[in-house]
Amino acid sequence: MDARYAAAAPPGRHARPVDPTRALWRRIVAYALDGLAGGLIALVVIVGFADLDTLDTADCPDQLPGGRVCLDAPTDDDTVTVADTGALVAAAALTFGWVVLNDVLLQGLTGATIGKFITGVRTVRPDGGPPGVGRALVRTLMLVVDVINLILPLGLWVAMFSEGHRRLGDMVAGTYVVKARYAGAPVEVP
Repeated sequence: MDARYAAAAPPGRHARPVDPTRALWRRIVAYALDGLAGGLIALVVIVGFADLDTLDTADCPDQLPGGRVCLDAPTDDDTVTVADTGALVAAAALTFGWVVLNDVLLQGLTGATIGKFITGVRTVRPDGGPPGVGRALVRTLMLVVDVINLILPLGLWVAMFSEGHRRLGDMVAGTYVVKARYAGAPVEVP
């Protein structure tokens, strides 16, 4: 067992192995930070360029000028919010680009997204190296399944109770998420 995994024990007690994958709260915060960054990108584009306005419910969607779209359902005040379609498409494209850059490329090459850098966790292969772009892409695509909500997201349930605290995306991609100080060493789950 790697020396970094052995916990120091007080005299007279046995050392117990440390689980480098016990980083669930860090992973949750990292995911929230990454989502917040992507959401802020979309919000800046929408607020800055979407020309938000309100219209009477009767005018939406039938009498909208070209390139405009209704954003919300009618409410009691008989108005709806409308925005430029181009700005919404740009916001979606930039958010998608953020996910590809952060979750696929950055995580694939370094083992961490921006949120994971901040919270001190890394995604690794079983040998301890960064996952690579292919595995990071698989992990990202599997979020579609992992975010299925059963009171809590399915991926969180699986990560709480699986060996190595792996969500479905980790299992399919063959990756682990470990505390940053254990990155680079083969993953040994006690």
